[in-house]
Amino acid sequence: MKKIFPLLFCGLSAFQVNAQTLNSPESVEYNTTTQTWFISNNGSGEILERSATGTLSVFASGIGSGPHGMEIVSDSLYVCDGSNLRLYLVSTGALLSNTNLGATFLNGITHDPFGNLFITDFSGKKIYRFTMATGQFNVFVSGLTKSPNGIIYDNVNQRLVFINWGSNAPVMAVNLADSTTSTLYATTLGNCDGIAMNCQGEFFVSSWTPNRISKFPNDFSSAPVNMNATGLSSPADIFFAQDTDSLGVPNSGNNTVTFYHYASCLNVGIDHSLAASAFTRIYQSGDQLQIELSVYDASNVLQIYDLNGRLLHRCSASQALSWKPEKSGVYVISLQTANGISVEKTVFTK
Repeated sequence: MKKIFPLLFCGLSAFQVNAQTLNSPESVEYNTTTQTWFISNNGSGEILERSATGTLSVFASGIGSGPHGMEIVSDSLYVCDGSNLRLYLVSTGALLSNTNLGATFLNGITHDPFGNLFITDFSGKKIYRFTMATGQFNVFVSGLTKSPNGIIYDNVNQRLVFINWGSNAPVMAVNLADSTTSTLYATTLGNCDGIAMNCQGEFFVSSWTPNRISKFPNDFSSAPVNMNATGLSSPADIFFAQDTDSLGVPNSGNNTVTFYHYASCLNVGIDHSLAASAFTRIYQSGDQLQIELSVYDASNVLQIYDLNGRLLHRCSASQALSWKPEKSGVYVISLQTANGISVEKTVFTK
């Protein structure tokens, strides 16, 4: 039986899904194509799918250890299962492969635009790299002093950002060029589990001590903001759905999944304080997206993403730009200048 509880508080809205089929939910992932959420049901060895109307169904079952972290790439759903990495076809639910990476406990997972998955080994204190096209993999980071948990590809700064288990758990980064690590922020949080990023490049982190959702700026230059989310109980691997401005939080402690709505992406505009009015206008002309800037500089970097966070185009912003999208949709445009980062969202109709 499914129950939905509406909640309203502090400038954001939330609703909670509580069903008999939820059993230690560990991770959530959003499919923009179908507007459905996948939930890794750790206690039953299943992956549940939640429809846009709230109906829960079983997507996959018989998963031996987990499932834990999940990652959608196009029509592929990659799932952490103990030492194994499972691959399902999102459109049909078919299991395409099950690869043993030789890890101890695969937990968090993310991907970059270049065909790589990065997966944390919680017990082994490592991070693996998996090439999706070939199925080859290797240990990308080893010798970590804490257990890595949630991980995400930071498209703004071209790095991996991951959080850790234990007391005073730091937020850390991985340099993709040489796999070296660095501490971005030394928190006082304990047992950090999940990390997600909105379209403005801000990071959300879930922690168990205390039960909290914290928000960090992209450059980690200031203390995190407590989002005052209610209903949390051992919040696990979170995900931010940019096309609905929703943060999905699986609560492994009370068998619920809570969705919080934050008005940060759908109404994104130009942040004049950061980028000094860098965008003049963005508009569609025929089959082209036209981007006009107020300041042209070869050192400025412009990037265009789809709502799954997939990098579609990257270039220096030294002149007005024309770009031809492959299909209709909502696109996120990020411009990085010496003064900061400005983000704009636009709709393109083919």
